[in-house]
Amino acid sequence: MKKPLAALLFGLVLTGCTGLTTEQQAAIDNLTPCEKINALLGAYDNRFEGLKRSRVNTKYMETWTAKYNLISDNCQITALDNDNVTYRCVGNYAQQQQAVADHTRAVNFTQACLADKNWHQTQKESAESLRTTFVLDENTPVISIHSGKTLSRKQPWSTTLEIGKPVAGK
Repeated sequence: MKKPLAALLFGLVLTGCTGLTTEQQAAIDNLTPCEKINALLGAYDNRFEGLKRSRVNTKYMETWTAKYNLISDNCQITALDNDNVTYRCVGNYAQQQQAVADHTRAVNFTQACLADKNWHQTQKESAESLRTTFVLDENTPVISIHSGKTLSRKQPWSTTLEIGKPVAGK
């Protein structure tokens, strides 16, 4: 990671600020998927505090928009309780091949990022679902990428990328 970008991202994570200057947003937009994944994994223990943008009002959980998106333009950080916080991106598609293409792209950049760090990858597939999961150990957050059928008539396929609770906590 380039040192100025690392310093900026580290500063954002520590401060937890929600407003970004144009320069800060440009720097975030130029981060690679691997730099974003590493920042998310590093921020997990702090409930992704520095990566939250604006709060979204919901009845049953705390939700914030994320400062950056790994897939689609719809990423959020959600806290169901004190121990269950996730970063989640969802892309919705009209065709199955669009969802699978986004799934493949997300798996490829995640594999490239984690290749030299001994993460274990598993994949489960059926006619209407594909899930790829990356696990390092029982204390590190799990990265899960899922594509499957939804109940929507206009966009009946989705791909979700989620970084969340470690295996020991599941």
